[in-house]
Amino acid sequence: MREPSYPSSLGEPIAGWVFSVAMPIIWAVILVIIIIRTFLTKKFSILSLLFIAGTSMFWIEWPADWGSYLVYNRNFAMIPGWTSTWYQTYWKPIPVIFGYGLFFGLAAVILNSGIPALKRRFATVPPTLLVIASSTVIFYAFDIAAEKTMTLLGWYSYVEPVGPAWHGELGNISFVWPAIPFIGFAICLSLLIDKKNAEGFFPNEVWVGVPKVHPGARREGLRLLTWIVTMNLLIFFFQPVILVLGRTLFLHDSIYNP
Repeated sequence: MREPSYPSSLGEPIAGWVFSVAMPIIWAVILVIIIIRTFLTKKFSILSLLFIAGTSMFWIEWPADWGSYLVYNRNFAMIPGWTSTWYQTYWKPIPVIFGYGLFFGLAAVILNSGIPALKRRFATVPPTLLVIASSTVIFYAFDIAAEKTMTLLGWYSYVEPVGPAWHGELGNISFVWPAIPFIGFAICLSLLIDKKNAEGFFPNEVWVGVPKVHPGARREGLRLLTWIVTMNLLIFFFQPVILVLGRTLFLHDSIYNP
């Protein structure tokens, strides 16, 4: 596989050690805390489940990048041998795996704490409408802030941004693509989290029969598997499926993501 053209703006990343070293270390520390806490309580917290499930979604980054024209800085350590450009970006950094856990774990904390607070503050607003509206605003703001930070640091760039965009010295971000489709994921996730029943189970856990399993390792293992499958299905639809189809059907070719 021949390496595609590389954007000239992506030189040496600023504070690249944060992405390459600090983030994996923070991820590992959080995982250790989750293991210890789960061992002591004999039960996963919802934030723990979303952190692990979020990490498992890293594989969708490459086709999503292809559909949104995103290129990572090639100075980061890449996943060995994985250079396919078949509906996916050529450059696939190893730290993205840990970044997914941190990004979606932090997003889960914000959504899980922010939405209930807003529901208490605006008690007269229909709950479902409030969840949809608040998750849209919160997640969009969080996503754009994170994307702009990483672009300012030269960690990656939307090299051919679609629609309204911000252009910086080291890279660009689009305010609509993939940000708008991404909101659908946040809305669905927030609606699931909001619908916990009186016994403490979420809808997807009820659908697969988690309440019928005796409390213990088997039940918690099923809960973890349920959330991994749920999150991967949601992100698969709202990112690579929509982005790849959107680019293929309506957008242009790219020398950076051929």
